[in-house]
Parts: sequence; structure tokens; C-alpha cells
Amino acid sequence: MTPLRGRERELDLLTAAMESARRGDGRLLAVTGGLGSGKTALLRQLPPLAERRGLRVLTAGCAPQEQDLPFGVVSRLLDPLPDSRPLDLVPGPDRFTELLTFVTESGADRPLLMLVDDLQWADPASLRWLGELARRLPGRHATVVVSVREGEPGADAPPVQALVERAALVHLAPLPLETAAALAADHLGHPGDPERIAACHEASAGNPLFLTAALTGLAREEPPTGHLPSVPGPRIVALHERLAVALRSQPAPVRRLARALAVLDEGADLELAGRLAELDAAGSEEAARALRRLGLLTGGPAPRFAHPAVRAAAEESMTSAEHQDIHLRAAHLLHHAGHPAERAAAQLLAVTSCHDGWTVEVLRSAATAARRRGALREAARYLRHALLGSSSSGADRAALLLDLAASERDADPQAALRHLSQALLLLPTPAGRALAAARTPPFLLGSCPPPVIDTVAKLAAELGDPDDLTGIERQAALRLEARLRHVAVAGPGELAGCTERLRALGDTPPMSTAAERELVTVLLHGATVTQQMTAAEVASHAGRVLQHEPAAPGHVHTALPHLCGVLVAAESLEAIGPWLTIARERARRDGAPVPQAVIATELAHITLARGRLQEARAHAEEALALGITEWATLPSMAALVMVAVHSRDAKLARRLLGHRREAADHDYRPSPLQLLRGSVAAAEGDPATALEYVLDWGRSAERAEWRNPALVPWRTWAAAMNHRLGRTRQAHDLADEEYERAVAWGSPVTIGRTLRVRGAITAGERGIELLRESAELLGRSVNTMEAARTELLLGRRLLAAGRNAEAGTRLLRARDQALACGVPWIADRACRDLADPAGTRNPVAVAALTRAERRVAGLAAHGLPNKDIAERLQVSSRAVEKHLTSAYRKLQVSGRSELTAYAPLLPGPADG
Repeated sequence: MTPLRGRERELDLLTAAMESARRGDGRLLAVTGGLGSGKTALLRQLPPLAERRGLRVLTAGCAPQEQDLPFGVVSRLLDPLPDSRPLDLVPGPDRFTELLTFVTESGADRPLLMLVDDLQWADPASLRWLGELARRLPGRHATVVVSVREGEPGADAPPVQALVERAALVHLAPLPLETAAALAADHLGHPGDPERIAACHEASAGNPLFLTAALTGLAREEPPTGHLPSVPGPRIVALHERLAVALRSQPAPVRRLARALAVLDEGADLELAGRLAELDAAGSEEAARALRRLGLLTGGPAPRFAHPAVRAAAEESMTSAEHQDIHLRAAHLLHHAGHPAERAAAQLLAVTSCHDGWTVEVLRSAATAARRRGALREAARYLRHALLGSSSSGADRAALLLDLAASERDADPQAALRHLSQALLLLPTPAGRALAAARTPPFLLGSCPPPVIDTVAKLAAELGDPDDLTGIERQAALRLEARLRHVAVAGPGELAGCTERLRALGDTPPMSTAAERELVTVLLHGATVTQQMTAAEVASHAGRVLQHEPAAPGHVHTALPHLCGVLVAAESLEAIGPWLTIARERARRDGAPVPQAVIATELAHITLARGRLQEARAHAEEALALGITEWATLPSMAALVMVAVHSRDAKLARRLLGHRREAADHDYRPSPLQLLRGSVAAAEGDPATALEYVLDWGRSAERAEWRNPALVPWRTWAAAMNHRLGRTRQAHDLADEEYERAVAWGSPVTIGRTLRVRGAITAGERGIELLRESAELLGRSVNTMEAARTELLLGRRLLAAGRNAEAGTRLLRARDQALACGVPWIADRACRDLADPAGTRNPVAVAALTRAERRVAGLAAHGLPNKDIAERLQVSSRAVEKHLTSAYRKLQVSGRSELTAYAPLLPGPADG
């Protein structure tokens, strides 16, 4: 038999009592402790020890269901003795004395060790007999060991107490940490993690039963927590059953307190739990004392269960009706005692339906508190439960639906839209419905079916002209106008009216309110798309909007994301980048996935416009990882489409193609699907099919009055494809028209890009001159990638013309620009054309370096020591080492000696 850990002293005391029996000096010992303290396990260790000492062992266990059987325990105890059966026939009082005489005579032949487990459940007749036997033990060859579970009602019975008082006590205290470590080694087969073992010991308070359960979980690599495992093992199931039996045997006040503590959280004090259990202060203290003696509560000042299984057993001891009742009473108690609303609401979540007015109010207050701390899913859960208790119609339910939509929009926009739509049907007044409709995120409205959009248009008409309204109604009318213009519900002609409406607002449109800024943003987007204003004009207005608008994550639920596209088209990017970075950090702090995904899309658009393709792809991947394809329409992901097209990433394009949700008005609005399909066809070497897709998109764009080449340069792409297919006239027609529009718009990148394609399709010196104009213009622009593409094309044309010196300069510039902005295919082609030693190195790997890694690796490749690099870049030496290690891994080099081969591809000290 495996020896007990941590009970060596107790075993020594019991062994000494056996020796006393051999000498004829009988003893009575009482082993006491709470549930799971190891009383039964200790008694099971004694028979082998006694038999080795020549003692005869008699054992009996007591059970609650046998307390009405007179002398039941004594009969089981003495049954193994020779000639014991005739004693069953001894009637009445004589039996008592005969049994005592029989035991003393048996002990004379061979010393006895008598073990009685769970004495608190013995029948009264057996208790009286054991009490008389205890008085006769001195001078006898018999020792009696009884165990008593403290905290059980029978343990305080006078006969049991009389025996315990007469006995030598062997109290089983909690096991120390050293014993827990030894037990852990037994369970794990190795010493284990001291911190996790200490956590198990603390969670179990040293109780052997609970400690064993915790260590079993540790062996299954489960951390010691306050929860039961999702799939409990056999030990946990057995533990649960023992606890359930122990609780059932307790008086009603003790059971009620255990249930109250199970329902309340760990922070509940005894006074609160007692009130829920309907006990006064004295009754609460007495019930808690019983639970502590039983070992179900820890010994600290606050009532805390010794193991999660105790809570589970207390909870499962209730019927469904009792469960509902106690949680409802707990919520009422917490609410009226002034506890936080979320604490009361947590109780209401366990109640099937909350029909009382106070319950709905508690749940709404809890939702507000949860939203403030960024727990959006919890807020939505509270409000959904409140809906179960609200009426099926009326303004109150509509208010709940609006609150629920506000909680869901940052995590589940489609659910938010559904609940907003339901609220619109319940609000009693046109003004109320209009205010609700004004909350609809524009990026979701485009995916709504026509009846919903018709309802929004009707509400806007009912509300009236914003210029004739004041206060909140004017703000609602402005927001509705912004949303309707966003989806262009009247068809393409509605888009063309944006410029006229914007000019009607004056040279400096009002922007003091969020609604005014929303409308101006939508109007600017319309003016940009239709190219009815110049880049300089829209940049001025958009800059003012950005100055007035706080950098908050909530802007994604308004029309403000259009501002990013307007500023990109106007190439006015100085302020929008930092603004979005602040908004992103706040969204991450709030843990809101929808704002994070939309902002990542906006940042992808901005970095793509700067030509930083590697960063743009990283932002696109972040948006996809945040699940943007689960709820956004493809038009609202236009920036991701452009990243896929510009990066020639067929894999990304296919991922976006797998997203089936289209805008409801895609019959006249150009679909990004065509651009994605064209991108895939081009990547697969099928320029004819790619051209058809691009031209199809262009025809849709013209019908929808999307004229601006700064947004999607489809004519530039189509001209290049026509030229590749030998259709020279069509290529020149498209390129010339694109150039005229680009000049009219007035942004350098748009003009430089069209100059490049005109140069590419024009032969001879004139083509080279057009490429030089493009290079000069793009070299001063914000877009490094477009500059690199022109430098590459110009360098190759110059090589073909035999102008090697200038060609080398252009190709080197193309290579460096491409590496800087993360466009490996440009760098690769430039290296091959240069045919320099670095051309044998992998420019794709260099392009994979971050900007910091590239700067540090460049200085190291040019011979600067780490200390000088740190001083030059004003960073720590540790940061330099970190960047170099990462660069070595990406470039697949072992150290500085191999890194020098990459020096031509990396920036040196002279590059600033």
C-alpha cells in the first residue's frame, strides 16, 4: 500500500496505540477532520501495520441510511470474530453486556484493533455500546480508533461528543506545501513547476481531497483555475458525487447558505450571502462555521469555497424553479443594495425571462457600463436578455433595440443593422424613426435591400429640408442626406448633384457638427469621383474636415472613411496618416474589431498611395485577419482590391473574389470584382482576358459617372494591355484621354502615371522624353512605387538606345526605390538589367526587410560597428542587435561577412 504523504506524525500516534493494546493498556483515539481531510485513507493504512504486530483487526463503516438499525455498527464490527453469530440471538438489555464480555475475552486471546469510520452516522445503540467499551479499555488488550467528520450534524450529538472527549485526539490539519510538492512528483513522475504546484496548494487550502483533484488537473496540463474542466475526469466526477452527498446531509440553513454563496460571486461577504439565504447574522455565522468545519469553506475571513466542485455541487442541488428564484432574488438584493449594475445583471442572465421593469433597467444600465469599459459583447448579451422581458412592440422595445445595435456595431455590424431595422418599425414618430435611421453606418446601408433604403428616403422626406430645421432634427436630416447620397439611391444622376450641393454650402461649408462634416465628406467624395472639382479644391475642404474631426474609432460608422479616398486622390496625405494612427490605437485599446478592420483598410489605402506596397499589404492582411470580409461589401473594401491589383498578388485577389457580398446597387456602380478578375487573368499570363475585365469595369464606371483617373487608373492599365496585344491605336486613344483627365484633376502621381504609359507606348526619342517627364514629376511626388516603375522603364529604354551611363543611374534608382517601398519585382528586374554583383543576390529578400531592419542592415553592410549604428540612429544597442538578427534570418546570411554582399542593395551612411 502506498504510504500517506504528510501524515507520518499521525501514523506514529496510532502505531503507538497498537503497541499499548499488545501490552494490555487499551486506548481510544478519535481521528477528526473535515470532508476530504484523509480520515478514511488514514484508517486504511492501519490494518497491515496491526497484523504485522500480531493484532486482530475489526472494522466497520457507518452510513446515514443505517442509523435506525440498532447495533448495526457493532454487528458489522464483531462479525469476523469466531463464534460471534450466536450473539445475534441475545435479546434485549442482556445483549449489551454479552457483547462487551465477548470483546474483552477475544482480546485476551489476541490483541484487538477496532476501527470505526464516520462515527457521526452510527446508530444510537452502537454509540452507547462503544461508550461503555471505551470506559473498559484501560487494562485490556484492545485499542479502538474512530473517525469523525467535523461539520456533520451528527458530529455534535452528545454520544459522539462524549466519545471524542474521552479519546486521544488525532486532528488532521491541512497538508503543507512541501507535502503538495511530494504529491505532485507522485502524480507527474517529475518535480513539476513550483509555481503551479504552489497555486494548486493555495487553491485547495491544503485539503488532500481538493489538492489531489488539482494535481490531477495539473497532470492533464490544465492550469489551476476557479473552474471545473470542460470534460471532467473520473476523479472529478467522484469528488462531485461526494460533495453532493455531504451537502444533502446538512441542515436546511447550511444548504441555503451554500447555495447563496454558489450563486453570488467570490467577492460576496457573509452578510450579503446570509440575507440571500434568508438567515439572520447569528444563523449565517453558524451555517458558515458548519461549512468550514466540514472543509467546504476555506478558513479566511471571506467565505470562499475550498474547490470549484463545491460550488458546482451546491448549484446542482437546486431544482430549476429554485435556481430561477434564487438568481432573481440575488439580482433584486444586489440592485437595491446599491451594488454595480453588472453584478446584478449577471444574476439576471441566469433567469429565463425578466418581465419586471426593474430587471430591464438593470440590464440596460449594465450594458452601458460594459460599453464604457469596452466589453461590447457583454453589453450586447445584457441587452438581448432584456429584450426577452420587454413587450413585443412599442417605444421601450425600440429603445432597447437601438441600444443593442449600438453595442453590436463594433463587433457584429450585420446584427446591428438588423436590430436598427426592427427599431424603425416600432418607433412611434417620424422624427424618432429618422434619428434611428441616421445611426445606420453608411458602409452597411449599401448592402441593404431596396425596401430598407426606400424607408430611409421616405423618412428623410418626412423630416424635411435640413436648412429649414434646427437642433437634433437638423442633424438627423443632414446625416440622412449623407447616407442617401452615399448609396446614390436615385441612380448615377444623384452623384453628379454632389458638387452643386457642396458649392451651395459656400466657400467654407459649415463643419461645426459631426453631421455637417459627414455631409461635406460625402459631397466631396461625389465631386472627386465625378471630377467636377480639382484636386486642390477637394484637398482644401477635406483638410478642414480633418481639422474639425476628432481622431476616434467611431468615425468608421459614419461617412468619414470616404475622406481617406478623397485625400488619396488629391495626394494630400500629410495629416491623414497620423490621424488614422491615433484612431487605430484607440480602437485597439477598446478591443473593437470592426473599427480596427476599417482603419486597417484606410491605412492600406494611405500607404499604397505613398507607394509603400509592403506596408499596404500588411495592413490589408490585418483587415482580413479581423474578419472584414464577414460583414463588409466589396465597394467598402476598394482599398484592399487596389492593393491586390498593384501588388500583382493573385492569392489576395482570389481571397477577395471568394467574398460574395455585393452592394445592392451594383447594377450601375462599377464592381471591384471585375478588377480582381482582371488582376488574376494578368497574373496567369492572359492579357486579352484581363483587358476585357478592365474595359468592362471602365464601361460601368462611365455609366456611374466615375470619371476620375486618380481613383482607379483603368485607362492606363487598358492602354498598356492594348499595346502589349499590338493594338497601338486603341492604346494611344486611351492614354491620351487619361492624360487630359489627369491634367484637369491636377495631382502629380496621376499625371506622372499617364505620362509613363504614354512614354511606354510611344517609340523613339519622344517616348524617352515622355518617360523623363514622368520620372521628374513622380520623383517629387508622394508615391515611391510609381517613381520606381518609371525609372525602371526609362532605364531599360535607355539601355536599348545604348545610353548605358544614364541607364545605369536610372536602374540603380529604380532598384533602391523599389527596395525601399517593398516592390520586389521592380528591384529584381532592375538588378537583372544592371547585371551587377548584387544581381546574384535576392532583392525579394531585401524587400521583405522592415524599414528599420533595412537601415540597420545597410549601415552594418557598409562596415559601421553596432555602437556607431546605435548612436547614428539614436536607438539602443539592443535594438540594433535585434534588427540585425532579424535581417540575417530574412536574408539567410550567417553574419556581417556575408551581409556585405548585399551592400549595393542597402542604404549606406551617405543615404542619411
